[in-house]
Amino acid sequence: MQDYDEMLAQAGAENAAREKGDDAAFKMAEADPSQDEQPIQWTPELALRLAILEDAVACYRMTLKRPRQNPEILARQAEFWFRLDDWDSPFSFNNICEALRLDPVATRDKVLGGRQDNRSAA
Repeated sequence: MQDYDEMLAQAGAENAAREKGDDAAFKMAEADPSQDEQPIQWTPELALRLAILEDAVACYRMTLKRPRQNPEILARQAEFWFRLDDWDSPFSFNNICEALRLDPVATRDKVLGGRQDNRSAA
């Protein structure tokens, strides 16, 4: 399985290429033969969900280039969103992961564990 940051980077690059109209660069790679799933069909809604997830990760890790408000507040709000076990809201962490074909539990563990690793290294 790909590293979470690699998956986000790949999806973000594909989204950027699609927005630029570069269809050749946007074509999805073949699905892993061990999986029975079809490749994700990128839509504006999926691009929005990916952008929300990327923004939440950046807020949580306090790596925003231009924070909109206090970085500590944004980090706490993002952490709350990651930890919330909500399946009702279409833009909940669980539903965004589901739409992007990410395991919510594994993704949550990876994101929340990543910041703890960064803090202990500092």
